Amino acid sequence: MSTPGNLDGHLGEGTEIDGTLHFKGSVRIDGKFTGKVFSPATLILGPRAVLQGEVEVGELAVHGALSGQVRAAERVTIHASGRVEADLNTGKLVIEPGAYFRGRCEMTRGKAPRPEQATVPVPERVAAGTPSVRQKR
Repeated sequence: MSTPGNLDGHLGEGTEIDGTLHFKGSVRIDGKFTGKVFSPATLILGPRAVLQGEVEVGELAVHGALSGQVRAAERVTIHASGRVEADLNTGKLVIEPGAYFRGRCEMTRGKAPRPEQATVPVPERVAAGTPSVRQKR
């Protein structure tokens, strides 16, 4: 994840934007953003940031407030000052002590099979109706 010194873009405190944001490098938001964010890179929400909408990024670090839907290919980190009310889909989830998270999280690595494509092996004795555990009498 990029550090604040390696930022390619910054939306400062006091800035309010409604719309769609596309970027390739690391961006930090310290203002208010409503809409959609798309990037293969890192999005950092500062402590005073408020983001409402849909986020699809490589990595996400939340120090402020976020509500909506999130897809992060690599990782979502909710820092101690972070407040997230969203459904997350990510490879890794890190929640620091003191952080707030309300929502659902689905963790995936690479391309996860769709539920209808997933197969779970069933032992032969279970498939044949034979009990797998014997009770003592």
